[in-house]
Amino acid sequence: MIRKKLLVTGMVLSFAAATVLSGCAGTSQQANDESVQEDQNTAEVSDVSEEEEPDTGDASLDDPRNADDIGENELLVASFGTSFNDSRRLTIGAIESDLDEEFPDYSVRRGFTSQIIIDHVSTRDGEKIDNIHEALERAVDNGVKNLVVQPTHLMNGYEYDELCEEVANYSDAFEKIAIGKPLLTTDEDFYAVAGELVGAMSDYEEDGTAIVYMGHGTEADSNAVYEKMQGILDEMGKTNYIIGTVEATPSFDDVLAKVKEGGYTRVVLRPMMVVAGDHANNDMAGDDEDSWKSILTSEGYDVECVLSGLGEISGIRKLYAAHAASAINEIQQSDAVASSSDMAAPVELTSQGAAPVFGKDIQDGSYDIDVECSSSMFPIESCELDVNSGDMTATLFMGGTGYRYVYPGQPEEAAFTSEDNYIAPEKKTEVHTFTIPVEALDYPISLAAFSDKKEKWYGRTLVFKSASLPQEALKNATASSASEIEISDGTYQVEVTLSGGSGRANVTSPATVVVTDGKPMATIEWSSPNYDYMIVDGDKYEPENSDGNSVFTIPVLGFDYEMPIKADTTAMSEPHEIDYTLNFDSSGLK
Repeated sequence: MIRKKLLVTGMVLSFAAATVLSGCAGTSQQANDESVQEDQNTAEVSDVSEEEEPDTGDASLDDPRNADDIGENELLVASFGTSFNDSRRLTIGAIESDLDEEFPDYSVRRGFTSQIIIDHVSTRDGEKIDNIHEALERAVDNGVKNLVVQPTHLMNGYEYDELCEEVANYSDAFEKIAIGKPLLTTDEDFYAVAGELVGAMSDYEEDGTAIVYMGHGTEADSNAVYEKMQGILDEMGKTNYIIGTVEATPSFDDVLAKVKEGGYTRVVLRPMMVVAGDHANNDMAGDDEDSWKSILTSEGYDVECVLSGLGEISGIRKLYAAHAASAINEIQQSDAVASSSDMAAPVELTSQGAAPVFGKDIQDGSYDIDVECSSSMFPIESCELDVNSGDMTATLFMGGTGYRYVYPGQPEEAAFTSEDNYIAPEKKTEVHTFTIPVEALDYPISLAAFSDKKEKWYGRTLVFKSASLPQEALKNATASSASEIEISDGTYQVEVTLSGGSGRANVTSPATVVVTDGKPMATIEWSSPNYDYMIVDGDKYEPENSDGNSVFTIPVLGFDYEMPIKADTTAMSEPHEIDYTLNFDSSGLK
């Protein structure tokens, strides 16, 4: 087919080309590296072999999204693809469906980059999936004016670069083009995805269990995303989460070494890939002797496999939607979204890098809870958290009435979604309140707020603080008093673990605990000289020293549980109270 070109002005053409190039530049890889392309095209070789295949599901349940009658606005979802029908429907299909619901003014269509997978699915199942060229031709033939391409790639690597180049060839065929970013682009993306990785596997966490995510890996510089993600998980205190790759580093040998070093007895495997395709079903969970499952089993570990791609995680799909919303905003330049110059200076949040706390870990009930907000222009006077069978909502009691709506997500998403998805305020005791869903505590949650005065959406980030909940709210809060563990007065050395904050601070362990008349007091030495007071159970404690790392003597409210504390640091531009927990191990008292 000969590609048709639309007659557009030089200004529009320049905008479209610049949009494509700015969205895809900045990588050092050679996108036309034939060996890498060969590796990618053969990534699912056994997936498409002529040997007898396992049952991969009913292809007729999948929507290839290759219909015409697109209209003027198209959102093309570009994926490598998989011939595993169920996984394709539950991952790529779920991402597409969410985007369809999120952006009703755009027709969502599908394009795969792997021709081998396209041909195999067509031959085996009779399902026709467009490749990127065919999808772009379909858009041209249907008279699309505004094209947004959202890849489901994990990173900005070779394949993403090649997608950008192919789309750039059509820069004169549409009035406007924009390409969304891959899943892991900004630091905020990494922290958000880390939280989703933990949340998706939190039910598998128990003593002696290592949770291993298998990534694909690449020879490109972008392979560094795996090491960066491992660092963030470690920073969150989730050292039992281990990341490895099939094709690069960290390798399986690196994974096995960490499992052995951690003294684990059980390993749960899950793919760190959008789909659970060939690598997940064969290299990870297959019965061949060289699969990760088989090798770990032969090493004596109890192994369980979770054959679910990242696309099955709703929070991951929401991140793709946020990236698509940013791309849509590029070409529509919506006046309803506030620019960075319109925003007040952000308030520094203290919980980036903390491990999230999920509703399943909290007793059902209603609780007052502290909440941090990234903007002083979104005044939250107080907050009430409601927990019901693991689902959490928060009612925000506002210090003003200046916001007409809020929306759980980015302002770009809010501007282009249906008004039915907006959350309107309620009025309680002359105060406006908004009730919003809460995915996790100690975890950054994006919230868009629509200003009545400015008639624009503003981006906010909220963090709900688990340390402000009463002890009885947490299911694992089983504190033991000194009398309950039957210890006598005396001086002890007790192992203590610090959690919370950014994950960078720590305290000296073991700590000295002195028990007098059954009341234990602990000497806590921080890794920094910048703490000027601590708050325990509502009481304020001053440091005992003026030189060196900050040292405090505080009461031990109980042992073997996450004891909430606050510590004020002067290391930031302004003093700031940070929520932490201390866990004193009672075994050191016996």
